[in-house]
Amino acid sequence: MNFFSLALLEGGFGPKEIWASATPINKGVIVVLFILLAYQIYVAIERFVMYAQSTSASDKFLKLFMDTLRRGDFEAAKRAATTHNKSHVALVLKHGLDIFQYEKQLKNMNANHDVIQPVERAIERGAAEVHELLKKGMSSLATIASLAPFIGLLGTVIGIIAVFSQLKEKGAGDINALAGSIGEALATTALGLIVAIPAAWFYNLLTTKQDMVTTNINNAASQMIDEFIRRESQN
Repeated sequence: MNFFSLALLEGGFGPKEIWASATPINKGVIVVLFILLAYQIYVAIERFVMYAQSTSASDKFLKLFMDTLRRGDFEAAKRAATTHNKSHVALVLKHGLDIFQYEKQLKNMNANHDVIQPVERAIERGAAEVHELLKKGMSSLATIASLAPFIGLLGTVIGIIAVFSQLKEKGAGDINALAGSIGEALATTALGLIVAIPAAWFYNLLTTKQDMVTTNINNAASQMIDEFIRRESQN
């Protein structure tokens, strides 16, 4: 029977025992890791709820918006965007529609005024602003995914240092005296991975959702600009 099997048989590897045997620095490491775990869960829930609301609102908004836009009822189109303001697509298209109406007023004073290019630039600015909204919390998840294993490794190193300190003082004969420090070292490593793995998964999944929203914005904006060009070509 090896060293770790003997230690496990003593029943001293529970969370309470590991916490009790942890050094003050390692207790700080454990607390930090639990804070990071709680924070990433909060960010993930908030982002998933936001994307669910945005997707639902966008599906309803686009049906109304495109129909009213083709009829030339711009005020109804803006009301649809205002009603479904949780849609990131609506935020961008409403901004583009506002600029189109403004540029049309300028064209009434100057027949050679280009209406489409200002709208395209406005949509690019609106899409960039929405992209920043979509990135909220993402850098934190990426940081947690990359940093948590190193924080856990710090606890491991501190635990191993404690083991060698006890070996120097008591020798290698008393396994029970060393089990707490070894368990502490292994526990902080495991906790660091427990925090990092879901953070990396959340980050990748939310990045995919972010790309989907961006694609929907680009597609919808392209359709709106095409409709504006069609209207301008008829004038």
